[in-house]
Amino acid sequence: MTLPRKLLVATDFSDCARIAEDAAIAWAKRSGGELHWIHALEVPLPVFEPYAVAVPEATIGAARDMAVQKLGEAAKRAEAAGVSGTTHLGEVPAAYSVADRAKELSADLVVIGTHGHAGLRRAVLGSVAEKVVKLAPCSVLTVKGDKAAPPPRKIIVGVDFADDGHSAVKAAAALAADLGASLRLVHALELRIPFVTPYEVTIPDGVIEAAQEEAKRRLAEIAAELDASIPTTCNVRSSPPHLALSEAAQEDDTDLIVTGSRGLTGIKHALLGSVAERTVRTAPCSVWTVRTT
Repeated sequence: MTLPRKLLVATDFSDCARIAEDAAIAWAKRSGGELHWIHALEVPLPVFEPYAVAVPEATIGAARDMAVQKLGEAAKRAEAAGVSGTTHLGEVPAAYSVADRAKELSADLVVIGTHGHAGLRRAVLGSVAEKVVKLAPCSVLTVKGDKAAPPPRKIIVGVDFADDGHSAVKAAAALAADLGASLRLVHALELRIPFVTPYEVTIPDGVIEAAQEEAKRRLAEIAAELDASIPTTCNVRSSPPHLALSEAAQEDDTDLIVTGSRGLTGIKHALLGSVAERTVRTAPCSVWTVRTT
């Protein structure tokens, strides 16, 4: 699997967006690809508009000019590093604007920084990064904190033995081979139990142990198919997938988590949620969500 060559960088011109920009430039240089930038222009409006007060056209124009200027500065920084690209000005909501532009460009990867809001602020503001992971037609790299500064040296990949899981393994292995990084395959063993257990029915220890051994065997098979030059370890954990990946990354001081995306929509997505989105929310490092197009 080749590394992404057409990258779309979503920026709000914040510090974390600049770190994501640096990561995108590094990826583009490594793959010999091209960069595109997008900023979703948000015009501030009063919370209450009893008299339908309009924002002056001059104010909107000034905001647009400032955004275009900052996008141009980002493009110049990339050109100075030897990477060419173009800039785009989108509209809010930002996540939809980014997803639509990624589709128009046939982008291989969207790169976006995450502010890591928590608590009430997160509930009110939500997460543009998570929404982009949900909506984007391609893979997404969410860059968190200073983990983006050096190239990843330790990579964890979530394996669920499904097709999208194998795509994530291939992508992670290609990156690990290119960077000389280590790879850790992690499978979260989720044993299904009835929603209602009036008689406190438990799963026999023998069944759990057998499931763990089977998961270890299948991980070992996948590891054996990878490039022998990649230092690879396997790990089976008994916790929900997003927590398994985040906890493993925390323990191992991991630089990057790679996970697949099932691309669920509608009611199914509302009921089951998304391991990819939850991983972005809880991960202590950057997350590469691999979506096969």
